[in-house]
Amino acid sequence: MADSPAGPENESGQSRGGRWLRRIRTTWMRWWTVYLLGILTVGSYGLVIYSFGVIIGPVHEATGWSIGSLAGSFTLSLLVGGACGPATGWMLDRYGSRPVLLGSLIAGSALLLVASSATSLAVFVAAWGLGGGIISAGLFYNVTMALTTRLFPADRVRAFAILTFVGGFAAVIYFPLAGLLIDLLEWRIALRVMVGLLALHVLPAALLISGGSASSAKTTGGRQGSVKDVFRSRDVLQMMAMFSLASMAFGAIQVYHVPAMTATGVSLGTATAIASARGLLSLPGRALMEPLVRKAGVVGSIGAAYALMAFGTLPLAGNGDMVWLMTFVIVTGLVFGAISPLHGLYASEVFGERRIGTMMGVQSLIVSLVSATGPAILGLTVDATGGYRLAILLASGLFLGALALLVTRPRMAVEP
Repeated sequence: MADSPAGPENESGQSRGGRWLRRIRTTWMRWWTVYLLGILTVGSYGLVIYSFGVIIGPVHEATGWSIGSLAGSFTLSLLVGGACGPATGWMLDRYGSRPVLLGSLIAGSALLLVASSATSLAVFVAAWGLGGGIISAGLFYNVTMALTTRLFPADRVRAFAILTFVGGFAAVIYFPLAGLLIDLLEWRIALRVMVGLLALHVLPAALLISGGSASSAKTTGGRQGSVKDVFRSRDVLQMMAMFSLASMAFGAIQVYHVPAMTATGVSLGTATAIASARGLLSLPGRALMEPLVRKAGVVGSIGAAYALMAFGTLPLAGNGDMVWLMTFVIVTGLVFGAISPLHGLYASEVFGERRIGTMMGVQSLIVSLVSATGPAILGLTVDATGGYRLAILLASGLFLGALALLVTRPRMAVEP
């Protein structure tokens, strides 16, 4: 009998399929640690940052506790996370990843479980504030980027791209997941389920990744004095000022871009749809970060990002024309996805690997405190002018200020 015409095609297909599977297996074997850190990021940011916005309403309805007071627990978690960041960074430098990741998971989860059982507002605010703060100090990018810097010294750009691309699914997954759980379960049970999901996200990385301490890494590049001396150096101070200005602008845009659009006559439904599309575009933005850095370098990529943000923010100050609003969505959505790993890469090259955990923790504290003033300061201009145009123009100006600091940086800080 003659061979079936489909035979060779099947063999070819199986061969191609086999090569594809082998390629996936090889990629996983090389990069499994950073994938696990990305999955950890999804769980930690997903619970502490994104799920809170979903559960705050049901908690208010079930308990009668005021929205303002409940929001205070979220603010407390950010403050505690920033304050504890230097301590978790020091622990990473001294003892490695496992004590930091496991300790943060256990302590943070225990306190969030206390919050899920709280019968008084004070207990909920304290438990969520402390628990969420511990998780953010020990399981957010200030730790995972420092750890990635040490684990992948030879291919840091790709490692950062993978880490932040996977981590970027936190909002995509946890907004609908938290909503589904709240619909199906009472809020206390839903919160306990999400704490269990956090453990499932964190434990693989916490148990399987070892090392990451300063003693296990090569001491290459960056500043080498004491931590105090490092943060007195011009290049580090200029870097933190640059990050702070950009973060102030990012924070203000996150808070005001929806009301700024509705103030021009755009419906709330359209404005929120635009905001959602902008969030989704952050994922391809993170994927594009690696080829951009390969072509333009870290400094050139950050400069392009700041310039694009300064331009892309301006359509919000217009009259609500949809073409310009889509320009805002595309430009700022893509850049928003790339800026976090770019900042991490820049900091890793300025600091070097020695004590990078401590340094990134201190940097995170300082930048977060300064950048938190952005929405408040620009909000004063909204109250004073009765509109958002001046606030948007100032946000664009903050990006230009960050770009000016980048251009005038000390040349020994980071070379493209």
